[in-house]
Amino acid sequence: MSDEIVGEDLKEHVKDTSAWTRLLFMALFAVLYWVAEAVIMIVVLFQFLCVLFTGNKNEKVLALGAQLSTYAYQVFRYLTYNSEEKPFPLGDWPSDTALGEQSAAKATEKKPARKPAAPRKRAPAKKAAPATKSESKADEEKPAASD
Repeated sequence: MSDEIVGEDLKEHVKDTSAWTRLLFMALFAVLYWVAEAVIMIVVLFQFLCVLFTGNKNEKVLALGAQLSTYAYQVFRYLTYNSEEKPFPLGDWPSDTALGEQSAAKATEKKPARKPAAPRKRAPAKKAAPATKSESKADEEKPAASD
């Protein structure tokens, strides 16, 4: 009986059109990621050449690089089922600060207060053993070093 139920569930999941629709979107976004990756490589090369020849970063290309990296992150989140939000062109194009704002928001989230660490107990200092008679005589008999 349980095999029949599992078989019916499997048939139901396979016939689910939303899963197949998502597969089509995933294929689309995988292709768009490859295009974005190629553009990122061009941005990297162009930015390097700008710094090499002018000594300065190109601000517009810097913003484009930030947007492309955020876009790639959004695509990966969608492809790995970590997000249901569809990236561009079915969603909004990311701003150049979107990923940085997310990181900053996570950094400023309240974290649970930590207990202060308990003070460490120090081992008691060892007392020097008293010198024996033979050691003290040997020290006395040593000639003092002269300058």
